[in-house]
Amino acid sequence: MNLLDIADAEVALSRDGHVLYREPGVALVEGREVLFGHAALAQSRLRPRQLHNAFWQRLNADPVTPAGRSVANQADLVYLHLLEIRAALGDSASPAEVIVAVPPTATAAHLSLLLGIASEAGFKIRAFVDAAVAAASALRLPGPCRVVDLGLHRATVTGLTLATDEPDGPQLRRGQAAEVPAAGLLAMMEGWIDAVADRFVESTRFDPLRVAATDQQLFQQLFDQIGAGAARQVAEFTIEVRHGDISHRVSVDPRAFAEKAEQRYGLLADAIGAPDTLVLTHRALRPPGLAAHLEAAGHRLLRLPENALPQALARQSERLLSPDESVRLATSLPVPSAEEQQSAPEAPPPTHLLCGAIALPLADETSAADHPAANGERGFRVRRRGGGFAIVPTTGDVRLNGERIEFEQAVGSGDVIRHDGLEFRLIAVLDGAPAGSA
Repeated sequence: MNLLDIADAEVALSRDGHVLYREPGVALVEGREVLFGHAALAQSRLRPRQLHNAFWQRLNADPVTPAGRSVANQADLVYLHLLEIRAALGDSASPAEVIVAVPPTATAAHLSLLLGIASEAGFKIRAFVDAAVAAASALRLPGPCRVVDLGLHRATVTGLTLATDEPDGPQLRRGQAAEVPAAGLLAMMEGWIDAVADRFVESTRFDPLRVAATDQQLFQQLFDQIGAGAARQVAEFTIEVRHGDISHRVSVDPRAFAEKAEQRYGLLADAIGAPDTLVLTHRALRPPGLAAHLEAAGHRLLRLPENALPQALARQSERLLSPDESVRLATSLPVPSAEEQQSAPEAPPPTHLLCGAIALPLADETSAADHPAANGERGFRVRRRGGGFAIVPTTGDVRLNGERIEFEQAVGSGDVIRHDGLEFRLIAVLDGAPAGSA
């Protein structure tokens, strides 16, 4: 089954869990020319008046300015974008059946309009499903939680509850949802652009914002590295712009971006409120320091992998299809069984923290400084969580399986932690034989 995710930061089409199309929901219109996604962003700072980036959020027939020969309103942009997405499926002889994942703020009017536009563009919508419910349905949630996602113009916070008294088994249900306009990606990007431009002026005495071409280069690299990059932490961001025959390059610590966005992070944390379990989408994991800010506010964080939504819908699609082919919005889904969630036998939980030739037994909370090889460095702690363990970074550059981490994450036997030039491995010692140390 095909899945269309209309999150405006990444409008994506997938089939049976495999992504076929993924582009930002933006368009650049000038006369007959209409560009979408990264092609539009590549000219967005050069031709800003021709850029449209709210049509997926609005999903209405409001006029656009300036218009184009084939574009008079927001609905026209949605239609043309759907045509481009439809082409990713190849065969266009018949309507392509699709389930559409929608943000929690989508209204009945939005869905009704989309149903008609999609039909004109070669899609047959079989069902709508709340994106947060679908993506989180594969997780083993500890109880009620909230899903945080990041869009171009807003962040969304979706409450989820777990109903355990249903006759067909536990159901994950959508509760209250809120949007936080101050925490949209594009607003954050403007602050980060200013921070990088200041760094260029300090280091090279060249201001990239004074020249449209270098402004575009700066924006594009930041968007590629943060707005659309892999949801992982890096030690520093490198930005290079070329003006004439001269190249200028600066490196920026992620903490500078976190400081620039601190007020927006705070507004998002205020909107979330009291400490809770937060499930962060891969888009919400991208802004430097955001996860750490939310953890510092007392929240327990869980992460959704980038392919969580298409993989979840690949399993759940049959449950969403109505026998009479009526189109409904699903705001609850069954929680998969343990057999569905578990693709391979679990490794035994770790018992020791190995570095070099010494394995330190794990207590309820074990500091890296407790290991003889660490020389008192306190870069991370290993904390018991229920029947397993989690790693909690504390200082410096801490990497779990090669990726820098900012907040507590579950770990198991075989996971590798690097800090201060040392490599630690979590192992399970069973009857004197280490497991997970190969």
